[in-house]
Amino acid sequence: MKSFLFSTIFLLVLASCQHKSPTKELSEVSNLKDSSSTIIPTIIYNPILVSDQLSAKVDEQSGLVWYNQLFWINNDSDCAASLFAYNRNGNLRKELRLSQAINLDWEDLTEDSTFLYIGDFGNNFGDRRDLRVLRLRKSQISKDSVSVQECEKLKFEWADQKDFSKRKQTHNYDCEAFFAYKDSLYFFSKNWGDHKTRMYVMSKDTSYHKLKPNCEFDVDFMVTGADIRSDGKMVALVGYKDFHTYMMILFQYQGTDFFGGKQLFVDLKSLGRAQTEGIVFGENDSLFISTEQTKLPQSLFKVEWQSWPELSGK
Repeated sequence: MKSFLFSTIFLLVLASCQHKSPTKELSEVSNLKDSSSTIIPTIIYNPILVSDQLSAKVDEQSGLVWYNQLFWINNDSDCAASLFAYNRNGNLRKELRLSQAINLDWEDLTEDSTFLYIGDFGNNFGDRRDLRVLRLRKSQISKDSVSVQECEKLKFEWADQKDFSKRKQTHNYDCEAFFAYKDSLYFFSKNWGDHKTRMYVMSKDTSYHKLKPNCEFDVDFMVTGADIRSDGKMVALVGYKDFHTYMMILFQYQGTDFFGGKQLFVDLKSLGRAQTEGIVFGENDSLFISTEQTKLPQSLFKVEWQSWPELSGK
């Protein structure tokens, strides 16, 4: 019985992972640096498989949101400009075409009370300048709708990027993760070069934005998904390093100083070489992560974080 409980909940590792704390509220790009070091507790956890029998239409699922009792996803680059939705059992229930949009490299989804936001900012080669977020009103999505005609574009650039030479998977200016919180969008960079992440903050208006980094943190993996709990008191980041999947949970922070509180580093080693892409706090703040098809099928997993002593009641 004891071994069963350990395998189904989590294994607490008697080692810790060294990460660096971020410099906060950076006003000058040149000042971006790590300031001090802190020890972050680490656990190993085996996520629960929800489904590995998802439709072939979502084989490159990248973003993930929970809306209208369905998991909504987008596929990434070179795929149709469509959103798909499947239920708790992984059964496809809806396909929604964005008739006036193009999928250059859609990497994430997020939502607020009014809009669904699509992150068209994937940048594997580091040379992309036309970064943007597409947003569509939820009021356009009815039970029977199959397409959306209107889609607004929120255009922006990374103000700290100076080198746009083509460098496949060796640079620090890719991005595959963002979420909406209150009046802003929060972006987390996917750093191929140093495995850190920078956070950028953008208002939701349609003016052109030049985004300076707010902070940097040494997560020690490449962030591919991010979400915030409904009460704003917990942030989850997911990604991989050498195709080994990790999460970082941020909690007990003040306001939106997400990296200024406590962190928990989570090793999802049981996923093997699955390519983890999306993460969402779903119904009742249950946590889900999605993977795209590689040598393993596209899948959806559940993370029962509520059972972790480090986080319970936080």
